[in-house]
Amino acid sequence: MAEETQNQEVAAKTGKSGGGGGMLPALLIIALMPVVSYAMFKFVFLPELKKIVPEGGTTTHHEGIDPKKIHAESGETYRVDFPDVIVNVKGVSLSRFHLTTFTIESSNPDIDHEVRDNLAALTDLAGTILGGLTLADHEQAGTKNAIRNQIKQGFNKILQPLMVDEIYFSQWVVQ
Repeated sequence: MAEETQNQEVAAKTGKSGGGGGMLPALLIIALMPVVSYAMFKFVFLPELKKIVPEGGTTTHHEGIDPKKIHAESGETYRVDFPDVIVNVKGVSLSRFHLTTFTIESSNPDIDHEVRDNLAALTDLAGTILGGLTLADHEQAGTKNAIRNQIKQGFNKILQPLMVDEIYFSQWVVQ
């Protein structure tokens, strides 16, 4: 009987002594992750980047780019007043309309010529975007900025290379 109680006491003591062993792997991971990350960057990623970028840090000329279509950044901006866009507000039985007037800003001096050449497509795109708005859309905060971004992206798809830097609304009327 004394042997059984002694075995139970030994078993109870050994069960309690192994509590801190689970922290060792976690501590090793925390301590070694910065070292492993540094080594991966220095010996794997950095040599690959050096292969892509030549020694002087300059990039090579790509043959698919037309140098005539790339405009230089001179800091000067050019503005074109876009004609009024009038559309019906969606979902109100054509009893309400939306009038928008905006200006296109670009650093490309050819923006005026390009807008005149593509006026039909640009007007159609602006009308399609604005005509899809409901009265509830007009009441939501941020609608104007979302429409500004959609028009800018759409105009840049039509006017290649990318020409539209910003769109400024001068009138935004829902009647």
